[in-house]
Formats: sequence, structure tokens, C-alpha cells
Amino acid sequence: MKKKLMSRRKFLGLSSSAIAGALFGPNLNMLTAAPTDPFDYSILPKGTREYIASNCAMCVNKCGIIGEVVNGKLHKINPNPRHVKSRGMLCAKGNAGVSLPYSPDRLKTPLLRTGKRGEGKWKEISWDEAFKYVAKNLADLKQKYENRSSVAFASTEGFQEEFYYYLVNSFGSLNTVRHTTLCLSTNIQGWSSVFGSFPDADLANAEYVLMLGSDRAQALITPDSVDFQRYKPKGQKLIVLDPRFTETGAKADRWYPIKPRTDQGFVLAMINVIISENLYDHKFVETYTHGFEELKELVAEYTPEWAEKKCEIAADEIRKTAREFADHAPRSVIYPGRRSSFYSHEVYVRQTFAILAAICGCWDTKGAVVPKSSIKLASHDVMFPFFNLTRDRVDREAVNLVKDVVPSAVQCPMIGTGLPDDSCAFLSEKDGSWITFREAVLQDDPYPVRGFFCFKQNPVQSVPNVKKTMKMLEKMEFICVIEQQMSDTAWYADIVLPHSTYLESWDPAHSIGGIWPIVEMRQPVIKPLFDTKTMFEISGGIIHEMLKIPSLWDDIDPVDLVDFKKNVVEDILDKPIQDYIKHQLVNHPGAYKQLLKEGFYTVDGGRPTYGKTLKPGFRFKSKTGKIELFNERYKEFGLFPLPKYCEPEILPDPGQYRFLVGRTAWNTHTSTQNNPYLWEIQKENAVWLNTGEAKKKGIVDGEYVRIKSKIGEQRIKAYVTEKIRPDCVFYVNGWGRKSPGMSRAYKSGASEAEIIDDVLDTISGGVCMHETFVTIKKA
Repeated sequence: MKKKLMSRRKFLGLSSSAIAGALFGPNLNMLTAAPTDPFDYSILPKGTREYIASNCAMCVNKCGIIGEVVNGKLHKINPNPRHVKSRGMLCAKGNAGVSLPYSPDRLKTPLLRTGKRGEGKWKEISWDEAFKYVAKNLADLKQKYENRSSVAFASTEGFQEEFYYYLVNSFGSLNTVRHTTLCLSTNIQGWSSVFGSFPDADLANAEYVLMLGSDRAQALITPDSVDFQRYKPKGQKLIVLDPRFTETGAKADRWYPIKPRTDQGFVLAMINVIISENLYDHKFVETYTHGFEELKELVAEYTPEWAEKKCEIAADEIRKTAREFADHAPRSVIYPGRRSSFYSHEVYVRQTFAILAAICGCWDTKGAVVPKSSIKLASHDVMFPFFNLTRDRVDREAVNLVKDVVPSAVQCPMIGTGLPDDSCAFLSEKDGSWITFREAVLQDDPYPVRGFFCFKQNPVQSVPNVKKTMKMLEKMEFICVIEQQMSDTAWYADIVLPHSTYLESWDPAHSIGGIWPIVEMRQPVIKPLFDTKTMFEISGGIIHEMLKIPSLWDDIDPVDLVDFKKNVVEDILDKPIQDYIKHQLVNHPGAYKQLLKEGFYTVDGGRPTYGKTLKPGFRFKSKTGKIELFNERYKEFGLFPLPKYCEPEILPDPGQYRFLVGRTAWNTHTSTQNNPYLWEIQKENAVWLNTGEAKKKGIVDGEYVRIKSKIGEQRIKAYVTEKIRPDCVFYVNGWGRKSPGMSRAYKSGASEAEIIDDVLDTISGGVCMHETFVTIKKA
């Protein structure tokens, strides 16, 4: 396979934007339409229909939608043809959102567990009862352990998450853990180590795009997934490196089936060629960067011939790619991607990517990687009480946890002096580190955590090593889950609070940064159908009950409590959320009206701005104030300031395969597999197995196999294909569900979390999902 180069295939199929064009007219230019001009709703069909602008919440992209409502019922969700970020597109998930409010499996009223956890015995209770029950349990845990951080709070991103943190801060726990260390924490850290920030890619204007491990045609991110297929400039070249022949690979000019875990070696060799052949941008390097001479010395040994032995890609192909990248600079992109939870040295991998962009001057200019711009919103300046009975995070205080959760099989030679061994070097105060957090809870190190809140996250399915997650939940004396459906985590809760769908709620304004920055908010497309509430309402209800319990406020200054009641409860939570939104937009006259009408708001027509960081006097967020090829803070922390190549110490045993994870365009993590329309597209997942390997084992396409790692085993259907290297297997996540409350997805397919070992990146605290080896045999 290493000798194969796949040529470009023509992209076929009717896209959502084509449908939108047919509905709303053909004269729209998604990149130049001025969104501040009023939309002509007279072109829409007449009758008893209403058209309400909002934005989607079926994944993280928040694409523009127009709900088509007939006699009060949501009939259809259309793409918003003027939306700057989503480019008038709407994917299968966005279209399938129409079924969400009407799903028979959705949660409709608060539920209190009456049997054993996981037994599925519940009783319906009122919201007043639910709020009292939650507040009482918070008070009991605080009194029992004399530590507010004995209750942990997990969440995932979303507009209502900021109100979840009103509840967190009103209680005073510092143990918060988010989705970020399961996704892009290593990416953010690696790129930020060079540029001081995590950029976006200007795929709409790039002449040359290098994608390593990102399948943008399946794992959709707007506008990138649209731009590289639909709005790219004429002649743009796309080079894809991936052990799988993905949908993105099918659209590439060249696809290289790179050996897993060697992407860094490929890029280091590119840097070697660009420096040794004098192809780098001398003026940019001299003006804006720090550490070039040290970099030059480092990469001298990383020749294309060296990299060929690591990556199994010919040296001439590496040289060719390096020269092409430099030739097209500065309009060349090494794609940052999103999820980067791959390998234990991933921060250094992403640092290497960023350095390639830097030495070629591919930064903050048209067609390059560009720092995000944003539209500033007015904040609500609130001060939460200072609680005396609050200890620091468990994943910061815990001792020697990293040694326990970084198996020697995947340790790099740099671990020891090159990586920290007692904590995560750059742990986010808000995001935490899922793996170290869970390990600390299991070991009661440095103190017990016995309460667990979970807002729209599903750690039973999303965090590697389910057995450990279940043991963590078993230690909890109280579990509260806030969800729209009976997720696997909700199934094991003590109380489940039903959250309204995004189509039924007012959500606060959010500034979404990027090359094309916008502001979005949500308004109800339809009225709430059941006895559900938003997080804004849930936090307000719980906090009001907490205020009735004196023991919850006996470790704060009485003046703090008076201020809290006035500034947080009376001025924010007791008022309509529309007041909150209007305050956010106070510096943008007309924005609220624009959001109601269009679903989004932009400044200057949403046009991109380039070059802000290249103006005289600008200081990058680094120790030197420059783009750091040699990271001075890493040196101070005992990390490698330059991205040395990291070799795995132990290779897979004979007969083992490296397990890879990924996404499809029609499902989001673990949240959409039960959707009736999306379930019709895929009813279970399948494991990709190379044709030659399948023949050796006598496995035929479509039959069931057993895949086994050192932590678990799953039964799954085989997809026998030439589209994956012989040393890897792959299947998408979100299947093998434990909750009978998800009637379609329950027990369908195989779970990734049952297979993946809990390996840690010790710089950012991220999970390493590609460091697991498995065997396969007939079921």
C-alpha cells in the first residue's frame, strides 16, 4: 500500500447547500453576501407556515438554520442560505434535528431513581421536588466531607453551559472536567506553544493544503468542510496523509497511507528540506520568530531518507511535498484540525506542524493559518462568594497519578526529563484532565469525591476504559445528570433532569471566533412540548433551594452572600433570559433584532481581517513576545523546547493491530445514534480490516468478529477493505450503548470506550486514543 497514490475523484451528490439554493434562489454568493442586509422573506412559500431563524445544536458547529413551522409543529429544518460560518449548508445531522423534539425516547419530566443504579426503575417527580432533592444532597455532601470540591461537575460545550457554571460557582467546587481533554487539548497546546494561540485555516483561499489525520469530509467542521470542497480557489492542491483511505483522501490530489504515529517524522523531514534547500521565508523568520538556529540544528538529522524508514513513504515524495509547500507559501496550510487525541507525544507533533507554518511565513495572511478574530460581547460582572471549605482540583493535588496512567508500552524516551511525572504541565483550570481526574477519584487521592453532576456529557461512552468509569460512578453517593435523552451515564444516575431541546429554548448570545467571526443566539422555533427546562432555569431553581439551607453558606463572609443574592440571583437568574442577552449585545446596536431575524450577527459584513499580529509592536503570547520555534516556557518546565522525534519503546506483539478512531458525517460522538433518521443511515458500526489480513484469518466481509484489547472485548461486524493499512483497524465511536432508554442504539455495534486504554498526554492532560493495540478473530 505504501507505493499507492490515489488520484482525485470527482465529488458527486446533492449537498444541503444545493437544496438550499433550490429553495432560496441561485443568486447567493456564500462568501460575499452581506449578512446585514435584510433577508427577503417574501420569496418563501405562503400559507400557514412560519420561518424562524436559529442555529443548530446537533454537533459543535452551530450552523445556521431556518425552522419551518406549520400550525405550531416543526415541519422541516432548512439551511440558512446567508449564514457566514456554515456557508448555507446543512448536513444530515442538522436535517435530522427535526425529529428531536418529537422523539419517544426523549426525557419529558424529572425522574428519581427508585431501584438500584442501572436497574431502570424511576418515578416522575415535579421540578420543585427535584430542586429540593438536589440542593439537599449538595448540602449533605458539603457537611459530610467539609469540602465543596467533594462534588465534581462534568460538562460539554454549548450555549447553555455558561449557566451550568453559575451552578458550579454558586456551590464552590473546583472539580470541573470538560470534553476538551477527549478532543483538542493537545492541539491547542501544541500550536499555542509556537504562536501563542490556536488558529483557523483559510481553506477558502489556500493554494496548497496538507492534511494529516483529519477527515474533513466526514468529521465535519464549518466552514472548513465546505470550503475545501466547494469554495476552494482554482488549482488548490490537497495532500492527505492518513492510514485510512478516507472520504477526504478520495478528494485529494495525493493520498499517502502513512504509518501511524509517524506524522511528526514526515513534517520534521519537510522542515529539514525547506531549511537545507533555503526555501524558508528569511524575512518572516528574522522579523517574527525566536529559535531558528536551534531548530536548524535539531532537524539536521531528520532527512527524508530517515523519515522514509519511519513513515513508509518514499523520500522523494517527502521532498516533493516540502518543495510544493514552500513554493505556494504563504498561501500554504498545514491543517491544524480539531480532535488531536491521538498519541502520547501529540503536543510535540502539533508543535512541529506549527513550526512548519512559521518558517514558511504561512501565518495571519490570506490562504494561511490565521489567528481567530472575535466580536466582543458585554460581560455580566458577577462575583461569586469565596468559600473557605474548597480544596484545589484533585487532578492538580494528586501525587504520582501520571506514572499510574501512562503505560510503559507507549512511553517516549523523553518521559522523565522530557515530560512531567507528577501532574499535567499545562492543566486547564476549567477543563481538567479526564483521565487523571478519574484516577484521582478512584484512589481517593488527595481526598474523596462523592458527588457527580453531568451536563450533556456521556463519560460512560466517551471516556476510554469503561470499567474504570463505572467504578468511579459506583463510588458516588449522589449522581445528577442533566440531559435530553436517557444516555448511558443518565441510566446510572440518582436523578435525571430533562433539558429542553435547542429548538425549544432561548440560549444566550455567543461570540464564535474565527476568520469569519459571528455572534449567534437561539430563540425557540417551537414551544416546549413537555415538562423540560433549560440550564438557565435549572440553575436558578437549584440555587433558590440552596439559599434556603443555611449550612450551605456558613463558610463565607455574610457580605458575600448579600452581594450574591443581589448580583447573581436577583439581577440575572430571576429575570428573563432575554434581558441577559440584550445586556450581552448592548455595544452592538441593532444586533438583537438582527439575531431574531437572521439567527446570526456580524460586523463589517463578516469579512476576514488579516495581519493583525504582524503589525509593528504586536507581542505574541509567549515568553519572548515572538513566534517561538524554541519554546522558552517548555525549557523552564523541563520539557523539550524543540519537538524532538519520539520513538515508541514497545511495538505491538505479532498479530496485534493499532486501533484507530474517527467520525462519520451523520453522527456526533455519542449523541445522535438514536435519532430515527440517522439510524436509518447507519444501524451499527463495523471494524475496518485490511483485505490481506482478513484473508489470512478467514474473515469475510459482513461477518461478526471479536476485537480484544488488554482492557476489554467487543463483538462487531467486519468491513473488509483495501482502504486501511494492514497494521491498523478502525471503527467509529458512539455504538455499543448500555442504556435501554435509547431504544434504537441500545446494544447495537461496538463501543470504543470498552476497547481503548486510558493513556495520557502528560503536557495537556489529553487522552491518547491511538495508543491501544488489539487482536481480531472470528466471533
